Amino acid sequence: MGIFDVALPPAVAYVMLAAAIAALARDARLTSWKHVDRFGAFSAWCFSIIVLPLLWRMDVRIGNEMDLHLLGMPLFVLMFGRPLATVGLSLAVVAYTALQGGLWSNLGLNLLMLAVFPAWCGDAVMRATRRFLPHHIFIYLLGNGFFGTMAMLAVTGMVSVAAHVMWVAPVAADTIAYMLLLAWGESFLTGFLLTIFTVYRPEWVLTFDDDVYLRGK
Repeated sequence: MGIFDVALPPAVAYVMLAAAIAALARDARLTSWKHVDRFGAFSAWCFSIIVLPLLWRMDVRIGNEMDLHLLGMPLFVLMFGRPLATVGLSLAVVAYTALQGGLWSNLGLNLLMLAVFPAWCGDAVMRATRRFLPHHIFIYLLGNGFFGTMAMLAVTGMVSVAAHVMWVAPVAADTIAYMLLLAWGESFLTGFLLTIFTVYRPEWVLTFDDDVYLRGK
C-alpha cells in the first residue's frame, strides 16, 4: 500500500526521507537488543523481516494505481514492540523496494507509511489498552490482537489512501470498502496468531508481561 511506481515531487520526497530517518534513528536508539536474547526471539524477528516483503508481493490492484494486500505489520508490532518493529519493518520496506524495483526516491514516504506510522500506531493502541482496560490476558489478546489490529489497519489504510489521492491519482470509489474488508480478515488472523504465540511461544511476544496479565489472576 505504499507508493513505489510513481515519483513524488522532489521537495516532498526529501522532507519525507528526513522525517523517516529522524523517526528511525530515535527508535533505533531506544531498541534494547537484549530483549531478543530470549530463546528463538531473534530468529522470529529476522524471519518476520524476510516474510513481510514476500507477503506484500501478493497484492491485488484496485483501479489503476493502488494495490491492496495483507500488511502483517500489527503482528510484528504486537510481538516485538515499537522500537524493534520500526527497525524491522524499515528493513522489510527496503527489501521490498529492491525486490519490486520500486523508486528509491520514494523510500522516505514508504518508510513512514509502512514502518514508522504503523509501529507508533500499534504502540498507542497497546498503551491505551493497558491504561484504560482491565489487566487480563483476554483483554490483551482481544483488545490488541483483534480490535487493536483492526484500528491499526484501518488508520494505516486511510493514510495510504490519502497519500495516493494527494500524490498519485484518485482511487477507485470502492477502495476503502475493500481495504476495510481485508483489514477485518487480517484482524482475525492476527488475533489467532498472537494467541498461538502467546500460549506456546511466549518468549517471542516481547510486549506480553506476565506480572501484569497473569500473576495473581
